[in-house]
Amino acid sequence: MSVENVARELIELRQTSKRMMESGDMEGWLLNLAQEITAVGRLQSLLLHHPTVITDDPAVSELLAGIDRTHLLDLSQVGADMLWGSIGQDEHATRLAAVDVLVAPFEIPSELQQFLHEARECYALGRYVAVQSLSRTILEAAVNDVAVQTGRMSREAVEQDMFREYPPKTRIQLVSGNQFEPIYRHYRDLCKIVHGLSTRSGDGPLGSLTTTIGYVQYLYDTNKNSIRDRQNA
Repeated sequence: MSVENVARELIELRQTSKRMMESGDMEGWLLNLAQEITAVGRLQSLLLHHPTVITDDPAVSELLAGIDRTHLLDLSQVGADMLWGSIGQDEHATRLAAVDVLVAPFEIPSELQQFLHEARECYALGRYVAVQSLSRTILEAAVNDVAVQTGRMSREAVEQDMFREYPPKTRIQLVSGNQFEPIYRHYRDLCKIVHGLSTRSGDGPLGSLTTTIGYVQYLYDTNKNSIRDRQNA
């Protein structure tokens, strides 16, 4: 049953409860209340599984806005079912193992490490659109970090330029050496997902992340001497 249908059922049950209360039918009210509680639980559970509800009914919209999705009677069981219902723990570990590890010549920014960690987790859990979106974030974060650490861009430019003087193509050119064309092509491919034009890049989720990690590793390896020279200056 759809979210909208369950919501309408709950609206009717609440209206019935109100009429029974007003008429003094306490026995009927108690029986109806049990059905109402069950309907609330079903609706809460459905809303955890459906991020979008299509309805043009103001009463349904008002009801959904007031539903508390955190107070399920068996929240832990619902959470376990949602987390492991579509993937087993062995498959989760297998997918984690399929993602390449970034080997960097020195410490990389904590933000970049977080993006890598979350992209890996998203792949393991089958959140493939998020993997590809994060792949562009990872590539962009690495390009910006290398550009700043080599002195080819200032930190202020990265944080405030908003791509006017340094659009993505220019930033990638500054740090990519003889791999500019494939890196920029990969970046453009990932932009389709970030800008909502597609749900899949040409390389797919694992391919996108693997290629991104490879390019990030290349960027740091290629520029490591320039970065170390500035650090030691």
